Amino acid sequence: MSDPYLELHRQKQDRKKRGGEWVENFIFPRLIEYDLSAINLEIGCGHGHWLVNYSQTETSQLFVGIDLISKRIKKAASKVTKQNLKNIFFYKAEATEFIECLDTKISKTFIMYPDPWPKYKHHKRRLIQLPFLKLLSSRTLDDGEFYFKTDHSGYFEWATSMVSESTYWKIIDKEWPHKAKSYFSELLPKNQSFCARRL
Repeated sequence: MSDPYLELHRQKQDRKKRGGEWVENFIFPRLIEYDLSAINLEIGCGHGHWLVNYSQTETSQLFVGIDLISKRIKKAASKVTKQNLKNIFFYKAEATEFIECLDTKISKTFIMYPDPWPKYKHHKRRLIQLPFLKLLSSRTLDDGEFYFKTDHSGYFEWATSMVSESTYWKIIDKEWPHKAKSYFSELLPKNQSFCARRL
């Protein structure tokens, strides 16, 4: 099945331009309203259960969830509309393209249960790679944090190895900041997680 979004925005530069305009039109005004300098970002937000719940406990902060699946974004956005939430937004985008178009900083980034691409030949498709960690660092506040959670032990080992090899992040002893359940936490109750701080 074709994706109308990708049919309309075939070129990466077009998608980045669209993302930059979205940030300017929706995120910047809310940052000013809340007197903030950064957002909290969830990559692969799914239907938004966890992030919506988190945003309701931290009403003075701003949250953005992104996902590649249009139906997920629509369901997540419907929660925002129904509950009349002002400090959270959802947007369809690929992670790297969205971070590249950001002209604002990130305070905390969350990645939960990403596709582990378990076959060795597919490891290059995993999101957690050294170039991604460098890019994320460039958009993150000094001492900003990156939280990662997975049910796949191989991917957890891979991610911790990548972060340890990176010169931009350091794994620290810090608990996951919000314990609300999500779709995947119910489906995949066994998981491992870490927090890394920007150097």
